[in-house]
Amino acid sequence: MKTINKIFGIVLFACILAIPSKSKAQISLDSYYNIDWQFNIPLGNSFSDGASGWGMNFEGGYYVTQDIAVGAFLNFHTNNEYFSRRTLNLSNTLSVNTDQQHQMFTLPFGALIRYRFVEADFQPYVGMKLGACYSEFNNYYYIFMKSQDKWGFYMSPEVGFNWYPWPNSIGLHFALYYSFATNKCNIMTYSQDILNSIGFRLGLAF
Repeated sequence: MKTINKIFGIVLFACILAIPSKSKAQISLDSYYNIDWQFNIPLGNSFSDGASGWGMNFEGGYYVTQDIAVGAFLNFHTNNEYFSRRTLNLSNTLSVNTDQQHQMFTLPFGALIRYRFVEADFQPYVGMKLGACYSEFNNYYYIFMKSQDKWGFYMSPEVGFNWYPWPNSIGLHFALYYSFATNKCNIMTYSQDILNSIGFRLGLAF
């Protein structure tokens, strides 16, 4: 977490230094950048369905027309769930009685497209993210751990807004999103075919 905070601070400082001197609501009318804290709620996830705020989102785009931007994104998230002591039947001849801590880490990245409804201080938009998703599934029990890492296809529509309340300065970003990934896991008695989640992002707009 300390490393993430350092990266966030460096990126924020670099963006502030890049602010131009001419008066306008946002840094650049031709592009945008968002850095967000991310809250995530898994849907129908038997491996780890605990809601979590352990995530961040980074994205940027260039407006190829006045209202349509294309760009790239990367975000990451960790969801945890504790399972109380229970007996797991691993095979016909093997069972184990233990509590467990499940941890699911996802890192999607790829391309995006965004349509903003108006070019103004307050810019509502709809967007779509498409790309790849790397995931790690970790099951901690006793002093042992079973782990799997998988790749999958990622898709995430969202709605939100960039708001620039002060001229010549950074603004605020908010988004609601749904994400879908084809990553699968099969650890001990738990299996997961796809990853669905909803959530929101709150951060800075440049």
